Amino acid sequence: MSVSYSTTSSKKINKTSKQKVTKLNEVQKESDLRIYDDEGNDVTPKFLIHEYYAHVQDPGQLVNWDALTLKQQSSSVQLLTPSRGCRSSSSLIKASSLYTMAMPLEDTMESLLSIYNQDSLSVDDHDRAPSPFCLPSVDPVLQTRPEKLTVILRETETFFILEMPQLTADLDTPEGQAVKEANERYEYITKGEGRNRRLAEAETQTTRIYTKSRSTYLGRKKRMNRGTFVNNWVMYDTYSSAGTVDTEDGKNSGKKTQDRNKFTKLIQEDLADTEDPLALLYENESFASAVRIMERIIASKFYTVAQKRFKGLIKKDPCSLELEFTYSLDLLWTHECPEVKERSVNCIRWNYKNDNLLAAGYGSTPEQPNGILLIWCIKNPSQPDRVYKFDSAVSDCDWSRQKPNQLAVGFYDGTVKVIDVSSRNLVVLRKSSRETCPTYWPHWQVQWWLDGDPLDPLHSSQELIYTSNQDGSIFCFATSKDFPATRIMKIPRIEDKIPGVKRTNSGGILYDIPISKNPGILLLRRHPTTSNIYYVGSDEGCVYRCSTNYLSHHVDNFLAHNGPFYSLEFSPFCPKIFLTCGSDWCTRIWADGITDPLITLSTHMACVQAAAWSPNNSTVIATCVNNEINIWDLKRRTHRPTSVTVLPSLTRIMLLEFTKTGNQLVAADLNGTIYIYNLEGMPFPPFEQTSVLLEAIEKSLAIKPALLRKLHKLGSSF
Repeated sequence: MSVSYSTTSSKKINKTSKQKVTKLNEVQKESDLRIYDDEGNDVTPKFLIHEYYAHVQDPGQLVNWDALTLKQQSSSVQLLTPSRGCRSSSSLIKASSLYTMAMPLEDTMESLLSIYNQDSLSVDDHDRAPSPFCLPSVDPVLQTRPEKLTVILRETETFFILEMPQLTADLDTPEGQAVKEANERYEYITKGEGRNRRLAEAETQTTRIYTKSRSTYLGRKKRMNRGTFVNNWVMYDTYSSAGTVDTEDGKNSGKKTQDRNKFTKLIQEDLADTEDPLALLYENESFASAVRIMERIIASKFYTVAQKRFKGLIKKDPCSLELEFTYSLDLLWTHECPEVKERSVNCIRWNYKNDNLLAAGYGSTPEQPNGILLIWCIKNPSQPDRVYKFDSAVSDCDWSRQKPNQLAVGFYDGTVKVIDVSSRNLVVLRKSSRETCPTYWPHWQVQWWLDGDPLDPLHSSQELIYTSNQDGSIFCFATSKDFPATRIMKIPRIEDKIPGVKRTNSGGILYDIPISKNPGILLLRRHPTTSNIYYVGSDEGCVYRCSTNYLSHHVDNFLAHNGPFYSLEFSPFCPKIFLTCGSDWCTRIWADGITDPLITLSTHMACVQAAAWSPNNSTVIATCVNNEINIWDLKRRTHRPTSVTVLPSLTRIMLLEFTKTGNQLVAADLNGTIYIYNLEGMPFPPFEQTSVLLEAIEKSLAIKPALLRKLHKLGSSF
């Protein structure tokens, strides 16, 4: 197919519109063809094809255009004529035939569309030039159908038609806290105290500060150490000379300044009225706090190694070749002070949240009938951190688990108080009265219990105080403002034979009428897994199993000791096993549901005042007899202890307790001294603590097959 230019054809096209076709340059390339009218406006038609046909056209069916580039010597213009095999009347546009022309696609389509629509370009049928574009009769795009068609779906950009901003925020988030502060400030400015303040938005003039543009250098002064000696006379002369003024002659006039030492004189006058001059100064809270900090700093010089061992920062190498299992005790320090000398330690309790605090209640003496409670801290073992004095001797105390700063204290006169130990002075939050708790007997046990179902979060958070009394009563104190007390149980005396150990009659004289119908309750323990079950130990050696669902009678009882017993502790690894110790020289291990003792431990013919389980090793037990501390390991032997530690003094031990970590043991005697021991040469804790304990008990019951069968009937744990 040829392309030529003809002047006659050009005149026919411009017959109606009278436009002139000119050529700006010689045909350098196809895209340089332009058409201008008489006024010089560019009316070049745009290409009337779609770019899709330029890519799908079969190269073998292209329409041939002859002489498309035009000879440079020819200046005539001819219309494009179709080649053979093409329809002249086709209105479709063959994209491949014009794609060979290097004209812009958009410009070419607009130009051809404008020529096609103009009425001025219409000519007679015999003069109409055939269409220069043609398509084959068969569309090559739809000729074959592909077997697989891939469709790619892409996510469009998200746009919002309507957006309603949130007007609330979560209070637990930082955004919620910021909104709360903004609301409070708005309320303060509009309705609060800040509503009377005037808010000005006018500009203000600030003070101009002139700064240097260059940095300066100051040489460092030379320093040197010098020793000096100052006594009271030198300080007196210095202050006396500072209080006088010199005259113009240079002589001392002896006249004191008017405002010199006014505050000092007032303090000296106040101190002169008191017997102890430092007592008034010590009443200052800031001064007492500063003194306490200085005492801790000084005490750390002497106790720094012991304190690190107490916190577990210094330990022996477990892989050392010299390691031996000696079960020995090493004394770290003692808690004692002149205020409690010769007073018996009636109770000791470690704080449940802060392991550094130890509360100790002391009894009274004939010379000092009042009671005293001390709060010891390991930061300064030599001095108590808090000293609280009461009118009656302290019988027992216990820390609150929900509020670690509150301490419940029971007294010998039958009262119960809740104090706040965060204050250096005595602050009583709750106090029982005779109207709500009509008893004059001492409370031997004071404990905080969580009331309600542990699975119910609404009721499990309530914490109540339970006490056991000398008259056989168990009281429950609600921590409300009135602090009322409710009697939930009263234990009767033993009148007949009960299961358990055998009782012996001393002297053979029996009295038909006892002095009291109810025994004293020395022990009160809650079951570790069942919240409504608790155990009570009387001064007759009987253990009562009680329930909070039955307020008139106990569930079961058995005789644990032939006389009063002083400890009842459940194993921290198996809630079905517990131990007791009493005045019949024995420490016995029991199983919940069996009235016969599983293991009996005994050393001397003296009462066992206290016994405790180790929280690290399930088979290790500590007991105290007289001034000796015995360490037992049930998996090794039960006929004698593995180690015996004698206290430095000959005073009898009254209390014995492990720390929460199990690495230390606390003992208290009758003279008001508390001993802190570190356990050395202890065996490695087993992986299966419960299994090792049960195997040790079954091994000791090899000669008691009947008792072993009862033990196996209790459940899968045995």
